[in-house]
Amino acid sequence: MEGDGPAATAPQYQPVCPTRDACVYNSCYCEENIWKLCEYIKTHNQYLLEECYAVFISNEKKMVPIWKQQARPENGPVIWEI
Repeated sequence: MEGDGPAATAPQYQPVCPTRDACVYNSCYCEENIWKLCEYIKTHNQYLLEECYAVFISNEKKMVPIWKQQARPENGPVIWEI
């Protein structure tokens, strides 16, 4: 029967993040920015906070290359000490 498949029952995707203008942003404090994003999600009751995850990536050297950062306008990565 038409419309009975998984696509018919799948919920519509709703972005979790606020618009960029509505975000609290602190330059050079990624952990603080993530905390503020989680706080926004919690206080706006749009999603269950238990369904959202924040992931911090690190390694033994505590240095992580990340591409597409404003701190590096070229194509190369920025090495953040996280």
